[in-house]
Amino acid sequence: MKRVIGGILCLLLLLTLGISLVPDGPNETETLSLYYPVRPEVLASGGDAIDAIRVDWRDWREQSAQVQSEEVLRLLMGGYKEGGFRQPVPSGTRLLSCTVSGSTVVVDFSSAYGQLSGIDLSMADYCVALSLVQIPGIYTVRITVNGRDLAYRDKNYFRADDVLVTSPEDVVRNVAVQLHFPNGPLLVPEERILTVYEGESQMEAVLEAVLEGPVSETLQPLVPEEFEVLSVRLEDGTCYLNLPESCVEQLGMGDSTQRQTVIGLVRSLCSVRDVRRVRILVDGEWRDTLGTVDISQPLTAVS
Repeated sequence: MKRVIGGILCLLLLLTLGISLVPDGPNETETLSLYYPVRPEVLASGGDAIDAIRVDWRDWREQSAQVQSEEVLRLLMGGYKEGGFRQPVPSGTRLLSCTVSGSTVVVDFSSAYGQLSGIDLSMADYCVALSLVQIPGIYTVRITVNGRDLAYRDKNYFRADDVLVTSPEDVVRNVAVQLHFPNGPLLVPEERILTVYEGESQMEAVLEAVLEGPVSETLQPLVPEEFEVLSVRLEDGTCYLNLPESCVEQLGMGDSTQRQTVIGLVRSLCSVRDVRRVRILVDGEWRDTLGTVDISQPLTAVS
């Protein structure tokens, strides 16, 4: 009896102190950001033109890309009304169709969307695109009006790496790349969206992702866990990849295995937009070979 009374008293104390017994909400991996244009008066005082609000996505994350895309658009078109969120799509706009094909989602709006122009059109486009490319497998968004591209728009296809999004803590850029991993004797590209933070280069993000390994269970890691990179930098389209002498022992045995590792690194780095070739250094010095692989000249994605 004393235990029961003690439990009731503890419960009353918690309630008095305002401590909730309800489990915490979703963590960051279980949410999705809805992007929206900030109010003119907020923009005038400085800050970003686009803001975002995170919504609980636990009920949707296991659904198909098609179903998730339709739900994102429903929320952007007035379905979400909390927390100061501003609808980026003009009132009166109807969604004529939403079609997911491969890694691209094509969004077709009614004529009301075509009334936008200038910065208002750009903000709406980016809010729609940034919200949709968070869906796994979606890398490109095409926005049309009545089934047609807008002739006065600079572009009608939007990728995750088209937009720079800033926050008080970091500068973040989403970059679409292809990482190359072995599938037996073959190198297979794996499309990925990487997040690049302030002070980090896109090439560093690529190498970090390569070291973490593939997402697909059908692919094998390109390099062992102990593989190291001393530095990486870009100059006039050439990526200088500086590796330690010890990495030679980690390339594996046999000419084909060593070449596969080197070419996988080169192709992954060359998927970064500004990288045209890769020059490999060993302990900061020029070498003719890395193991049995010829590195006397810069390597390209077709090497």
